Amino acid sequence: MPTMIAAALLAMTQSPATQEPPRAQEQPAATAADGFGLELYRALDRAQPGKNLFFSPYSVAVALTMTAEGARDETAAEMLQVLHLPSPIAPAHAAFAALAQRFRAGGGETSEDARRRIATLRQELDAANRQAEELERAGKGREARDAAQRAQKVADALNALLATVDCYDLRVANGLWVERTFQLVPDYVATIDRHYGTGGVAPLDFAGDPEGARQHINGWVEQHTERRIRDLLPAGSVTPGTRLVIGNAVFFRGEWAKPFEKASTRREDFVLAGGEPVKADLMRERRREQVPYAAFDGRGNYFATPLEVPQDEKLRPPTYPDDAGFTMIELPYKGGELTMTVLAPRSPGGLKHLEGMLTAPALANWLARLQPRTVDTAMLRFEQNAAFDLAAVLRGMGMRRAFVNPAGPAGAQFGGMSAATDPERQLFIGAVLHKAWVAVDEKGTEAAAATAVAMAPGSAAPRVTMVPFVPVFRADRPFLFLIRDARSGTVLFLGRVVDPRA
Repeated sequence: MPTMIAAALLAMTQSPATQEPPRAQEQPAATAADGFGLELYRALDRAQPGKNLFFSPYSVAVALTMTAEGARDETAAEMLQVLHLPSPIAPAHAAFAALAQRFRAGGGETSEDARRRIATLRQELDAANRQAEELERAGKGREARDAAQRAQKVADALNALLATVDCYDLRVANGLWVERTFQLVPDYVATIDRHYGTGGVAPLDFAGDPEGARQHINGWVEQHTERRIRDLLPAGSVTPGTRLVIGNAVFFRGEWAKPFEKASTRREDFVLAGGEPVKADLMRERRREQVPYAAFDGRGNYFATPLEVPQDEKLRPPTYPDDAGFTMIELPYKGGELTMTVLAPRSPGGLKHLEGMLTAPALANWLARLQPRTVDTAMLRFEQNAAFDLAAVLRGMGMRRAFVNPAGPAGAQFGGMSAATDPERQLFIGAVLHKAWVAVDEKGTEAAAATAVAMAPGSAAPRVTMVPFVPVFRADRPFLFLIRDARSGTVLFLGRVVDPRA
């Protein structure tokens, strides 16, 4: 079953000698994920122009919002501004908590007994998979196959239960890990636990065994992302000076409300921005019904796509916007709460222009123009990976002081985490790491993302015979895509495909 995953981590280090109208309660979370996420997209584009791009605005926003709770004064003001968070920050915590609670319902109603059974089966599946991997590494082939068969039986039981109770599976997990000798402000720990369900804080021996601590946290990320994200914290990223890691993981599994027929997928041309065609797999449905569709001109203005056109082609008005414009569709997942929005420029080289118009208000206006209709749909089947260090990007966006060693002038102010007055006992952000992965196929979407923030040391037509017009939407050129919670507008994942071969 298709899957989407995200995870976020923030490592805090002691300095030496980080469709329904939107629900009001959820709106601050949507504002952060959308406003901040789109600005982060543009910053990442500047950092690596012309390349494939994919990340989770939601995951990064959750992790940094948990961090911002501990920030004070100018550091807090900068973080709130960059993250599009309210001041005071409390409504944002409540918003992320409300979203997580709704996501856990999976777009459907389930009994507590069913949820407990699902949780137990997940634990059993995780244990069986780990056992099979360990036996395989140990060269015990027969035992490994037996364990894999047991894991498959558990997976079959889990999938059967999920199919009867949930429209989708979207889980959010958060955690705090602290150096065992370091004291956090109790109110900070309590606030994060209350809103993000961390279960308090877990002590680790960062000072004496940083590698063991790194492996422990990476294991947590793997567990909560179904092992799609591995080694989020690379070797050397956790040091004896690390004092706190704040973690967020999001796992989503969903299928299209209407899957594509695999037999209709064809190997066709995908035209790169420079005009070069390359072969790629396009999923096709020539008369896909009830597809939310809209078209816009090169200034982002709505283009009224006709429902009917004259049978005589010579009398037909324009049916598509100018070559600088774009078309967009939405592909809902089961239940309709989560959707993939795809924006394709009219010309292969038009993505840059489209990206220049992409803002949160513009996106909201475009989405409001979507109308269900029959669309000749061609969607790319693709897979891509991405990895970023976001520290420099965030500093460029205005989150500067959070990265400054407190031992120097104008240092970071995280007094809400550590009450120590000694600058060498205070915290600041040293690195922000993010990994992401996505695959789109005929059944739906599978994706993973993880973020780590390391706190380092220191007119009218004539009367003629009319026929229905079926617009064609083809994601066979560089395009944008978003995976969104349609009820709140929260952008969970955001990316572009520039080259399907990369």
